Amino acid sequence: MSSSFETKVEGAWDALKKRTVPTTARAVAMGAILWGAAALGYGLTVADRAWTWGAVIVAIVYGLGITQGAVMFTVIQAGVQGRWGRPLKRIAESIALALPFVYVLYLVFLIAGVTVYPWHPNTITGVIEHDKFTGTPIALAPHFSQAPDAKTLWLNPTFFVVRHALSVLFMMLLDFWFIRATMRADMIAATKRNGAGPAWWGLFIGGETDEKKAAIAGSKTQSAMVPVMVATYFLVMSMVAFDLIMSLDPWWFSNMFGGWIFMSSLWMSLNFIGAFAMIGRDWLGLKPWVTTSTTHDLGRFMLAGCMFWAYTLFAQILPYYYTNVPEETNFMLVRLFLPQWNPMARVVAVMCFLAPFTILLSRGIKKMRWPFVALNTLILTGLFLERSLLVVPSVHAGPVVPWGQFAFLNGGLVAGVIGVIVLVATSVLAKLPAVPVEDPFLEPHPWDVHVHSLDHHHGASHHA
Repeated sequence: MSSSFETKVEGAWDALKKRTVPTTARAVAMGAILWGAAALGYGLTVADRAWTWGAVIVAIVYGLGITQGAVMFTVIQAGVQGRWGRPLKRIAESIALALPFVYVLYLVFLIAGVTVYPWHPNTITGVIEHDKFTGTPIALAPHFSQAPDAKTLWLNPTFFVVRHALSVLFMMLLDFWFIRATMRADMIAATKRNGAGPAWWGLFIGGETDEKKAAIAGSKTQSAMVPVMVATYFLVMSMVAFDLIMSLDPWWFSNMFGGWIFMSSLWMSLNFIGAFAMIGRDWLGLKPWVTTSTTHDLGRFMLAGCMFWAYTLFAQILPYYYTNVPEETNFMLVRLFLPQWNPMARVVAVMCFLAPFTILLSRGIKKMRWPFVALNTLILTGLFLERSLLVVPSVHAGPVVPWGQFAFLNGGLVAGVIGVIVLVATSVLAKLPAVPVEDPFLEPHPWDVHVHSLDHHHGASHHA
């Protein structure tokens, strides 16, 4: 370890000494949580129940995307032994620790909200006639006698609830085993330097007292778990996509839909991590760690996510266009051509592809703090609207969209989930170094060479 790197590490410990959760961050997070609670209360007592549970689905998928995507960011770093993203790894770990709260909302929905699905025997939606739900369940029996009766089995209400509760719980337990391996060494070191941490640290530390030994063991555990983590992520998140969203229209299907959702969830999390790091840079003392090279690399990762989102969307729409099968096209026609939803579809196209793709081609934008935050916010907002566009037309049959209700209820629930994530992440980061100081891959490799053209002269102004 070089002396300059040791100095940076000591700086990370020094930045921790007087760090507390910022009053502004706590107030904003609590305000968002209160808004979310008020929105849920309004939805369950005043608003249409189908709309409310649809909004809950959006909040679950959005919150799960951010938190689970943060886990996968750390998994990717471990799997490829990447160094560029290590300064962002602690932020991703802290965001991921909000997963249990998203899971609680998930359980509430599984217990009380599955009647929103039109295939449920006690559905509150069902077949649509004259722009209204009739409450008559959509038949799941196959249209041809030769076809297996798979939908009736797969969309059995009890099986639906049990597999989601257990599958997401299994994924979450794997996540925490992985995150324990990544955070344990720093928790031991922090306990030695600053005294005992929060009580829940005991679940991570166990009886270990040697941070170096814990770091070596943690690296081995992470490497061993990477294949399992990746497979579990794409299987469970694909199930979430197919069941929570696609089964709102049970005769519509797209084989690529699961991949589209789990990859865009990672893209969503990259933007959340980037915004969190840039906004909290001064509070966390990240300026020596999160440099213009870091944000440039993150920006390129975001550009790849943007391109993959657009590619997989187009790859789904194109076969619908040339096959023109009613079961496939109806879902897209409602969202792309009905006058009440077409404007949102256009906004999503701009916010999720046209604008970010164009902006991320710029090398400079990826290195400027507040323009980078603005871009992160644009994409995160676009993905919220995209998730809403997937869900809400299936739970609202009328020709007029109550946009005020959409802003308060749907926006409030997602804001509440974000508020919980921010509160958890800031609480964790108030007790631990903002970077994984015991991670052997935090230090740049001595053979690394970065070629800079404009940075040498203008790097300081770009990072201001």
